[in-house]
Amino acid sequence: MNRTLTAAALVFAAALPTFASAQSAPGTAQLAANLGVNADRYSLNELVSLDKALRDDNRVGTNQILTRAGSDLTYDKLKAGIVTDPASVTAPRAAGNNAAAEATAKAQIAGAIGVNPENFTLNELVGLKAAVDEGDYSKVRAIFSRLGIDRSPLSVL
Repeated sequence: MNRTLTAAALVFAAALPTFASAQSAPGTAQLAANLGVNADRYSLNELVSLDKALRDDNRVGTNQILTRAGSDLTYDKLKAGIVTDPASVTAPRAAGNNAAAEATAKAQIAGAIGVNPENFTLNELVGLKAAVDEGDYSKVRAIFSRLGIDRSPLSVL
């Protein structure tokens, strides 16, 4: 599971290198992007604590950190790969090929799962890919339901 999430996070980080420009500390911005949260709302210490809470499946700790930061996200949403805080996936883009890189990453991940990349954000696809790799029916169902996709989770598992 951790290797899958790490691989998905690396794809995400490689596709959107401008997240580092959103924060003065590139490590903070990268960790926030990997977690699916807004780097501007968290200190590095909070991000490390959030990462540990998520890895330990600490629902209470995760929700406390998110609430203190004023985020609408919850443990369940992060675990399902659902991001409702637009700032967590939208950062200032530098001039260049970032849109093409994102489109390529979306196409690759969607192709591996067998879904239409146009129906998902990159973050949603990363979460969906992790859920598919884990064989987690409920996470896949939650993502499909949130997006209004009328498709059985079994079709991608």
